[in-house]
This record gives sequence, C-alpha cells and structure tokens, in this order.
Amino acid sequence: MATDAQFKANFANAQKSTGPASSSGKAASSKNHLITGLYTRLDYVKPEERDLYKEFYDTMFADLGAVTTLEQSYACEITSAAWRLRRCSTVEGELADYREQDPLLDEKAEKIIRSIERARAAAHAVMNRSINQLRKIQTERINRAEIDWAKHDFPPLADTKKLQSALAAQYRLDKQMRDLQEEMASNCITPEPQPTQPKPIAKVGRNTKCPCRSGKKFKQCCIGKAA
Repeated sequence: MATDAQFKANFANAQKSTGPASSSGKAASSKNHLITGLYTRLDYVKPEERDLYKEFYDTMFADLGAVTTLEQSYACEITSAAWRLRRCSTVEGELADYREQDPLLDEKAEKIIRSIERARAAAHAVMNRSINQLRKIQTERINRAEIDWAKHDFPPLADTKKLQSALAAQYRLDKQMRDLQEEMASNCITPEPQPTQPKPIAKVGRNTKCPCRSGKKFKQCCIGKAA
C-alpha cells in the first residue's frame, strides 16, 4: 500500500500531465482518433475510398439479406465492424511500409500496435454478437411464415421455437384423446336383444283345486282344457 508521501508525489506528477493547454494543442489532440481511423464514431472513409466503401456496403447488405428494420440495424453493425477490421489491416500495412525494421521491434510503433489490437478485438466482438442476433431474427421470420403467424394473436417478440414445441405438444395430446375416445367407442359393443322365453306353467295335480278358482278339483274342471 502506498504511503502518504508516495500518494502526494503521484498526485503532483499527475498534475503535470493534463494534456495540451493551448487552443491549437487541444485542437490537434481532438483529432488523434483520425490518425489511424480506428476509433471514429462513424466509419472512417478516405476520399479515395468512397466508391469502394459504397460497393462494400451494398455487397454486405445483399449478402446478409436484411429485410425488416431490426434486421437492417444489425446488418449496419456487421458492415461497420467489417469495415473497421479492414481498416485495422490497412493500418498494419502502413505501419510496416517504409520501415527499416519490423514494427514489432520498434518501440515507437508498439503503442499503435496495441491500439490496432484493441480496435480489432472490439470489432470482432460487435460482428459476432450482431451476426448471432441477426441469425436468430431471420430464423424467427422464417418460422413465423411456416406457422402462419397472422392467424395467431402472438406478441411480436415471442419465441416461435418454444411456441412450435407447445403447439406440437398440444396437437399430440389432442390426437391421443381422439384415439382413446375412438378405441373406447369401438370396444363398447351393444348386445343383441335375446328372444323372451315363456314362463313354464306349474304342474297342477289332478285332485288339487283348479287354478280357475271354480272350487272344483282340477280333474273335474279344466283338465281337459290343459290337455
């Protein structure tokens, strides 16, 4: 841990490194990012590169196939990152030209080399992230066309992959229920009605009272009719 004396010495030294103080110095310092064009807010295009940049831009957009506004915004990010990567290679080439020794061995070029590597890493990160997002959006657009998105009241940022899985699961469940109902209906066979058999007539003894309730014996009353 730094002592109080070291802290005061470091603070005093920092006050001596406040950058340019004059107006001309500040103006020159504000254009440092234009020396290599690696950290400009917009794409760094030299006058002699304007036609090349337009062709590069149009070709990249055609290759990416951006249709919607959201897709085009990611296509712009990819195109800008690709142009910045090209600029990194150009600066490296300019750094190596007209030098008597390898730039990696030149202490003066070390700062520029580190700047190139930072710019290249940042451009690669933006490009990879934007490509992944653009791929997802374009896949969503294709999936929505397949499931006829207009017929469903789905929100615009819904995940069609999960929706397709849910719809497929619901379809399988409905089909299983229909198959089960059909199987139950086919197994429930209604039995055919059986012909009714007449009840057997109880045998009446000859000497018992006649079933017609005449009070006479069966042999003296209805025995002839039963025969």
